[in-house]
Amino acid sequence: MAGLPPAVIATAENDPLRDQGERYARKLADVGVPVQHLPVKGAIHGFLSFTGPVQLSRDILNQLSDAVATAFN
Repeated sequence: MAGLPPAVIATAENDPLRDQGERYARKLADVGVPVQHLPVKGAIHGFLSFTGPVQLSRDILNQLSDAVATAFN
């Protein structure tokens, strides 16, 4: 995993895959890969699909897009 590009990982609090995402973020950090982990309280699996009616989803997508923009500047 060493040498991978920087990563941004968002994990939803109420997601059965949350632990795997958190573990992946830790492993990246352990080998020196720059990683930003965004734990999202109260969110469910697939919450990023609800960008229209859910402000939380829009906020996290904005954070993710900001991180990508920063990586390419």
